[in-house]
Amino acid sequence: MKPTRPVQPPGDGRGPRAQGLRFINSYNDNSDVYEVYLNQPTKGGPWGDVILSAGALGSPQILMLSGIGPHEHLKKLNISPLINTTEVGKGMQDNPSLAFGLNISQALQKQPPAGAQIVGIANDFRFIIGSLTVPMSLNTTIKIISAKVTDPLSRGELRLNSTDPRQNPSVKFNYFEKKSDLDECVQMAHLIERSARTESIERFLGRTQSGFVDGGASTEEELREYCKKNVSTIGHYHGGCLVGSVVDGDYKVFGVEGLRVLDGSTFLDSPGTNPMATLMMLGRYQGLKMLRERHGDK
Repeated sequence: MKPTRPVQPPGDGRGPRAQGLRFINSYNDNSDVYEVYLNQPTKGGPWGDVILSAGALGSPQILMLSGIGPHEHLKKLNISPLINTTEVGKGMQDNPSLAFGLNISQALQKQPPAGAQIVGIANDFRFIIGSLTVPMSLNTTIKIISAKVTDPLSRGELRLNSTDPRQNPSVKFNYFEKKSDLDECVQMAHLIERSARTESIERFLGRTQSGFVDGGASTEEELREYCKKNVSTIGHYHGGCLVGSVVDGDYKVFGVEGLRVLDGSTFLDSPGTNPMATLMMLGRYQGLKMLRERHGDK
């Protein structure tokens, strides 16, 4: 199912109201379009809300496809502007991540522990380092060490490429735009290199796959270039519908009745580690709060 846009008929003088969703059934190359609507309240009861939870890449895209976003950008794609919310798609952020492949000189005899069991937090929570063991053959085992900067300052932007919701938007995270982020990455790489050179670890290593710890210790400039050339996502991106800019403290979209965004796109800052637990707690907290509001409880 590919959601395309909230259906927003004219409101009651207080601005447009979201009353449903238009989506595409894209299974088996089927492009049939469907619409679903909230039940109309009876006896003066409150309308329900449409809640977008399409993530940092999906929710800003759906809002812009619905006419909620920067008007100048929407007009270029012939999208009828509804609400001129210039901050939709702004504040995109990702944790710069690096991965290093180390060749283990002898196959591990025991089943390696799960990644969650060997995650390390270093330098006052600024780095998170994990490890994964990958048997490549009967005689070759690769130890992959990955690490990410937990609290980057660089921010980017999301924009539409097409009015087709099945087409991915354009996203720039602007990795290392802030010098401090690159400095953090260099320190992180130094830490991993030093760890790999300790006696307790080095005796298990053959040659490296990445060339990262071959020869002498890397210089700071070499590590800066390594960070720039090998940075990747760890999939924990957020932003695009920030609280205070696109949604209020109750996650309601400014200027639209009955529309909320509840996912990682609303985060002002990275939770640091995997955001799943934070998102689950946020969903439960906000869901219970909405139920209390609906039933008139404080």
